[in-house]
Amino acid sequence: MFEIRVICAPQDTERVVAALDSTFTTGTVSVHPTRDGHRNRLYARAEHQPETATGVMPWTHVRTVVAWLDATNGTNAHETGMRLLKVTEETGEVAQAYIGMQGQNPRKGFTHSPGDVATELCDVILAAMVALHEFDDDPAALLNTIAAHRHNRLADLIENEPSTTRR
Repeated sequence: MFEIRVICAPQDTERVVAALDSTFTTGTVSVHPTRDGHRNRLYARAEHQPETATGVMPWTHVRTVVAWLDATNGTNAHETGMRLLKVTEETGEVAQAYIGMQGQNPRKGFTHSPGDVATELCDVILAAMVALHEFDDDPAALLNTIAAHRHNRLADLIENEPSTTRR
């Protein structure tokens, strides 16, 4: 067990707490204002999350896959192309599962469940994370930056949107 102390802007508090919870096994995170009142101090007791089949964080798994693929297949342009094509293959499997869930093929009937579609979507995400390693030295940080940018842009759109009822 160890203790974590973070000082952050008040508007970042929820995001930091969520990041701590997803990275470590934490108890209650206590929040106190700093002496100047402009930032928050966060305190948490934590333990490392177990790296078991149910506790592996996605980027940990992806780094392992990338290292294995690099050692087995190399890192040339052909391998980069194959990793990009893997994303497309997995996307096709999402489509196949969705078609099966809808029973769209009368010869086959209903062959998949919503859980099958969800699993295939996770495979697309993981394949994209593996491919992303080929184009950025810190893909996790890049994804976080892009997601934050997209979140802020959406928040601005929602805030400035005229108040109407949507159907």
